[in-house]
Amino acid sequence: MADVLVLGGGFGGLAAAHELRRRLPADDTVTVIASRDTFFVGFAKLWDLSGLRPLADGTRSLSALDQHGIRFVRADITAINAAGCSVDTSAGTFTGDAMVIALGAGYQPKHTALLGEHVHNLYDATALPGIRADVDALTEGTLLVSILGAPYLCPPAPFEAALLLDEWLRANGRREQVDVVVSTPQPLTLPVAGPDASHFLAERLTERGVTVLTEHPVEAVDGDLARFSDDRSREFTVMLGVPAAAAPPVVAASDVASESGWIKPDRSTFATSADRVYAVGDCTMVPTATAQLPKAGVFAEAAGQIAAANVAADLHGGHRALFDGHGYCFLELPGQRVAKVTGNFYAEPKPDVRLTPPDEAVFAAKQRWEQERLAAWLG
Repeated sequence: MADVLVLGGGFGGLAAAHELRRRLPADDTVTVIASRDTFFVGFAKLWDLSGLRPLADGTRSLSALDQHGIRFVRADITAINAAGCSVDTSAGTFTGDAMVIALGAGYQPKHTALLGEHVHNLYDATALPGIRADVDALTEGTLLVSILGAPYLCPPAPFEAALLLDEWLRANGRREQVDVVVSTPQPLTLPVAGPDASHFLAERLTERGVTVLTEHPVEAVDGDLARFSDDRSREFTVMLGVPAAAAPPVVAASDVASESGWIKPDRSTFATSADRVYAVGDCTMVPTATAQLPKAGVFAEAAGQIAAANVAADLHGGHRALFDGHGYCFLELPGQRVAKVTGNFYAEPKPDVRLTPPDEAVFAAKQRWEQERLAAWLG
């Protein structure tokens, strides 16, 4: 009998846990350890913000894992000993025969330090009430959506937020009095998806009257003024910031982390330097030809399934699995239309991806994608 630990209850952790349960013998145990007891798909925050659907309607309890033969432990993980395949937690020490680390990512402290009155973390679900209150009160001025650094989670989301809030302002008769601006320190809107997808997105923003400021790294926020490099600045009424991602401290302190703090697993198997220990999702740094594998749920899910298959092979034999770099990202546009960036993100000399035209059918497919995972993992 084998015991497998899965650290984290996000996309990578849930995908790995269910794939392990499917592949392993019934008397093997799969234990998910996570600090919070709920799961939701990240893009559901934008649906809440734009008035499409409350976040609570897309939130499920991780306690439902028990019904699927997966043990759930809610606890804070305080130390990872990958070489010993064990973790220290607020609920005690757990030791397994194999481990999948899927602890997600936090935010760069220098960027969270910029947050304050009318300056919100767009990605923080607990900030949603404050964001909604500020947007509801916005009758004139500037709404600034600002990517504060890279890498950051879910590359399309800041631009989707700008477009969906532009749509909300138009529906409420306020758009003529409110400027919508999005800034990024990068030269393109979506470097991980390549120039074609980046230009397409920039055109969609421009045609909606959204100002796009590329190569605008934020240096400071002084009251209602965002200061960029080269003495550039922009006044705002409401600012939605997107902090750069940071490896969780417990990951950075682990014996499988790189000097940068991120875990850099094998990009085909997601194996780490420790035997029978794998790492997936946002806590990893997986290189591609031009950047890195996007920190997005689709890729965390795929990596979790690959890692789980390889854990099963480690423990009981059989074929090992390899990730080939193929994946996709949704790009939501006004009018409940969605485009997809699909292709091989491992291709050389640059990702070989294509953009499918946006339509309502893909929006419906995006809704089904969410509901299928909620039902399969936590139904």
